[in-house]
Amino acid sequence: MVAGVLAVAMALAVGPARAATPPALEEMRGPVSIDWAEGTVTARGGAAADLRMPSADLARPGAERRARAVATARLKDALAGLPLGPGRALSAEAVEQALGHAQIVDVEYQSNGGAVVRLRARFGDWLAAEPQPGPALSVSEAHLAAAPALRVAVGKAGGKKGSKEAKDDEAEVVTGVARYRIGAPPVGTHAIAVKIDHDGRWVLHREKGEKDLAEKLAGASIVIYVQKVLR
Repeated sequence: MVAGVLAVAMALAVGPARAATPPALEEMRGPVSIDWAEGTVTARGGAAADLRMPSADLARPGAERRARAVATARLKDALAGLPLGPGRALSAEAVEQALGHAQIVDVEYQSNGGAVVRLRARFGDWLAAEPQPGPALSVSEAHLAAAPALRVAVGKAGGKKGSKEAKDDEAEVVTGVARYRIGAPPVGTHAIAVKIDHDGRWVLHREKGEKDLAEKLAGASIVIYVQKVLR
């Protein structure tokens, strides 16, 4: 009886396990992984022990520092190459901002005094403030982007292309961060449908009475349901 109570208490303390990220949303780039479902970039770095040290225990602190430096350099490169959207990437200043918020996930110490460090940054660590949640989106297929830009148009067609009416009814916004789910939105989820035009731009339409959709999306943290991930 006591063992059962303890088991329940431990389960409640730990909480439900996070669902594994689908393979389509996990991108491996050598020692760097991008989790598009969780919105994280993780880099791994390792360092051998300094054999001049008298013992493995004394060698580990130095190995950990060197391993972290390797992981930091790899994370910096990964963030610089992270696609925000077509033709868009983080500035050098934004990369440094994200590195300043990066956290060590774990440290693996080797029996000979070496160390392996995993360092992680979250999508949005490059922003000055935590983004507010925005509307969910749904797209049939797309290249993944960490902060896609959106063209919001009014009505079904958004006015005749190139007309003054169309230009007046369109707004270009840039989201704060995006995280992804595979498949159709769950029942009851009001996800706004997105189309990808021939230039690769993300286009969505709002109803005529919905004036603040662009404001809700600008700089927001959004969830995007995608049927097929393009590489």
